[in-house]
Amino acid sequence: MTDNFLTINPDQMSDTRVASAKNALRNKVNFHVADTASLTGTATDIAHLLLNELSGFVNKLSEADNLDDVKASVTSLQATIGDIEGQVATGELTFPYQSKGLDTVKQEIIDRANGVNNLL
Repeated sequence: MTDNFLTINPDQMSDTRVASAKNALRNKVNFHVADTASLTGTATDIAHLLLNELSGFVNKLSEADNLDDVKASVTSLQATIGDIEGQVATGELTFPYQSKGLDTVKQEIIDRANGVNNLL
């Protein structure tokens, strides 16, 4: 799927065209991949999984007395998400931030966080 205006560098487009391009892409995601509720559900599942695993890791790590205990503290976390890195390395799994570019994603995070914080 290619749309000419979706392949142009955003710096080369007017604000209106950038907004239109983003909206068109969001509509495609909504139609072809997942609606907003499904995306929210997936993001929530990820947050819950990571929170649970991180909590277990932190609790076990805080009780570690030696290197073997430290290594054992990551067992559950590694079993749960350890395969992700390999899937990314082989290209079996790609994340949107990889396509968008890390600098772009970080700036979006900063802009959104500051924007929400300023409203608070």
